[in-house]
Amino acid sequence: MTISFQELASNSKPIVPVIALPTLESALPLADTLSSCGFTMLEITLRTDCALDAINQLRQQRPELIIGAGTVKNSQQLQQALDAGAQFIVSPGTDSDMITQARAQQVALVPGVMTPSEIMQAANLGMDTVKLFPAALAGGTEFISAMAAVFQGVKFFPTGGVSEDNVNQYLALPNVICAGGTWLTPTSLISRGDWNKIHEIAQRC
Repeated sequence: MTISFQELASNSKPIVPVIALPTLESALPLADTLSSCGFTMLEITLRTDCALDAINQLRQQRPELIIGAGTVKNSQQLQQALDAGAQFIVSPGTDSDMITQARAQQVALVPGVMTPSEIMQAANLGMDTVKLFPAALAGGTEFISAMAAVFQGVKFFPTGGVSEDNVNQYLALPNVICAGGTWLTPTSLISRGDWNKIHEIAQRC
């Protein structure tokens, strides 16, 4: 039985840190910093060479956290993420083959959308949550509000242009399940191991 993304998200804070790890060595201290502030659901994007190893390491050594893979763009990457232990998958677009593959392996997948047509495609493929990406360019909170009456069973996970300044505007919408952002974990702070600064940012959210 596939655990839905909504079920996973309901057990964590409504903000999901979207993380591009520069090194494998930064995975554990970053995760510990974020979890100490209540962030137990993390998205590790497949934008860096160490991402898959980091997912595997976190799943093995921090089993209490919910670790997902982001920026998953094809079936090969999806399988690699699942092999590494990813508990959910986030994609920048909607691909029917990936949705079928994820469902067969009973893992939650959140497809990316930017238009009503893509939302409709995802909904017709059985998806109850979609990633609005890039949210700011797609119309932000106004777009999500406009979609509420049309796609009543669909929840949104906006990322891209979501920031500390506007995240609460997204989270106030009834059809937003959670929001993701990179502002919690700037690469510059991760690279220099400034966990105190990251802790300070995370504490505000």
